[in-house]
Amino acid sequence: MNTTIDLIKSRASSPKLKGPAPSPEEVDEILKCALRAPDHARLKTFKYHVVKGESLKALGDVYANSLDQNMASDKLEKCRNMPMRAPLMVVAICEPQENPKVPVIEQILSVGAGIQNMQIAISSLGYGSIWRTGDMAHAQSVKKHFNVSEKGEIVGFIYIGTPEKSPNVSQTNLDEFVEYWD
Repeated sequence: MNTTIDLIKSRASSPKLKGPAPSPEEVDEILKCALRAPDHARLKTFKYHVVKGESLKALGDVYANSLDQNMASDKLEKCRNMPMRAPLMVVAICEPQENPKVPVIEQILSVGAGIQNMQIAISSLGYGSIWRTGDMAHAQSVKKHFNVSEKGEIVGFIYIGTPEKSPNVSQTNLDEFVEYWD
């Protein structure tokens, strides 16, 4: 077909990531791709936070502090280590706006499309990524840490780095998921 289609068809999440991470210049290019996602009415409801280095450890403390401190110490430690799964993380946020033509779900999906654009760009540069959410995306103290409003949502934590091993890319049979109407 073509290189873009081949890249998209071969993209897969990489749950085990290590250094190196993309350079600051590469991160800027990745984020520029995120900003090209469909954005009905050009509301620009997206916000991206790049977290790396010592800030990953600080975020781990924010995660651990969001939990019941009477929890088992191994669970607290696991939570504290979550941001350390990769050398770089992008936190993708949607701050929805009231608009009669653009429902909130469409605004959130726009941020999701930005994440997909990032993941394709990350793969094109030879790095790996994985999009995660989970309890931390909804924890009030984590949302507060990123200045997310009451109406806002953390749409995803995108972990970025070099895959420890090549991801398993399996092709999906279209017949299972597509119905053609002629």
